[in-house]
Amino acid sequence: MLMKSFFALLGLCTGLIAHTQTVGLLLNSPEAFDGYTLVAPTGATRTHLIDNCGRVINQWDSNYRAGESAYLLEDGSLLRTCRVASNVFNGGGIGGRIERFSWEGDLIWSYNMANDQRHHHHDMAWLPNGSVVLLAWEYKSAEEAAAAGREIEGPIWPPVLIEIQPNGSDGGSIVWEWHAWDHLIQDSDPSLPNYGDPAEHVGRFDVNYGSASGGSLPGQSGGDWFHCNAVSHHPEHNLLMLNSRNWNEFYIIDHDITSFAATGPEGDLLYRWGNPSTYGRGLPSDRVFFGQHDPHWILDDGPTTLGGDPSQTVLIYNNGNGRPSGNGSTVEELTLPWNPSAENGHYSAPANQDSDSPFEPSSLDWSWPENPSLDFYSSKISGSQRQPNGNTLICEGASGHLFEINETGETVWEYYTAYNQFGAINQGDAPFSNSTFRAYRYAPDYPAFDNRDLTPGDPVEANPQAFDCTLYTDNTSSTIEANEGLAWNAFPNPSDGHFVIQSPEAGRWSLSDGRGQIQAEGLLTPGKNTIQKDHISSGAYFVRVCDFSGRPMGTPRLHIIR
Repeated sequence: MLMKSFFALLGLCTGLIAHTQTVGLLLNSPEAFDGYTLVAPTGATRTHLIDNCGRVINQWDSNYRAGESAYLLEDGSLLRTCRVASNVFNGGGIGGRIERFSWEGDLIWSYNMANDQRHHHHDMAWLPNGSVVLLAWEYKSAEEAAAAGREIEGPIWPPVLIEIQPNGSDGGSIVWEWHAWDHLIQDSDPSLPNYGDPAEHVGRFDVNYGSASGGSLPGQSGGDWFHCNAVSHHPEHNLLMLNSRNWNEFYIIDHDITSFAATGPEGDLLYRWGNPSTYGRGLPSDRVFFGQHDPHWILDDGPTTLGGDPSQTVLIYNNGNGRPSGNGSTVEELTLPWNPSAENGHYSAPANQDSDSPFEPSSLDWSWPENPSLDFYSSKISGSQRQPNGNTLICEGASGHLFEINETGETVWEYYTAYNQFGAINQGDAPFSNSTFRAYRYAPDYPAFDNRDLTPGDPVEANPQAFDCTLYTDNTSSTIEANEGLAWNAFPNPSDGHFVIQSPEAGRWSLSDGRGQIQAEGLLTPGKNTIQKDHISSGAYFVRVCDFSGRPMGTPRLHIIR
């Protein structure tokens, strides 16, 4: 794979980046979407906003370690989660506190949800009305679980969504809530509530599906039943999406109902996808997700792969932990069966009776890479984000590896998180404890940047190398005008410094290194152009070909010189 082989070259080559380059920016090509990337290392107290050259644009410091997710809001403030210890809950992704910092770094709001009955974890969703929906665990004792028909003994922590309206600088009011516990089905005891066939109640949770994972404290049993790890909001239709790693599926519920209505049938699932065995449909082979993270509607982030409606297309990081073909991650995209005339008024659902059919669709729109392997694999955390130019930003979370691929799967930007709970990592040291839950890139015209000083500072890493990087600011649109029909080629690949560019017409060529710095350039004539550049050091470079009007011919290509 290009991404891994490129990193392997670092120890062998001296031209692109010195052999001691281990963290921070590894690659910034002309194809990368130009913007500002928010990086919040797991467990660290500092959050960075960096440009495409890996230089600090802004940073925020907290007294609390990160509780996973962080977002840059439109007013320039940072919304982040924090870790707070618990006497009951000890699951992965534990949070418990939300903080909001101004652009200048002042703490302007905080809220704690960390008690023995409820504890926030992993994620949150900021709403257009200024409220925030928190994802939390809700404690249910072994006795309560048994009374609901659960046959596996022990306490469980089903998910709950709580909407908080901020109040003052350190509090808020609960204005809406939804509890998974209100939407159970069980077929083990007719005398108990919610008795029925899970396959005939596809909008409910089978109380006997799955065992609780981890999260135990000394003398206690772990109860992390679903291990939900994401919540996102659809502003147009006022829907919420949440994700269960343990159940290997994601869910959509209606947020446009009252808290009271959410306790009844109106609060049942509108949609679910990823593992139909959770509701007694399909075959084990129909399972698609394996410990996945970060499902979200693409919305305004960028175009879909198949040109469909981004407001009904979902992007997800499928971790691939326990995949039958072997561990290996994929980033996947699917179009949801949006149908306002459906019975639930939102999505087409399979018939409740006399049917074994699962929720549609039957297949994904797109999956990358085509053949999953350990070359690209994170067993936990991680995420992805579509870019306005059609690229996809990927966070391979466990290793803190952030990279961007173009529509053909080539890596066009690459970065290793250079900060952890101990501070900035020294350039040249092997990265450690730099896991990153997700990373988000914000376009230059994002409202948060209006009238802000965006002068870049130093790179994040300690002891950075001599720095020279070019930002490409003409790549922020999915409609960049290009002579895509003009085919050109560069060979041999790799070369020894002598190579040929076969061009369909006259124009210009350039050779850029991984930091985007042009190392060589020249004119082209139609046909074969022999290039001889013995002075170019060994390394990996991008060849870019343009006509005389400056329009690119096709896309840049990786050309390795040894």
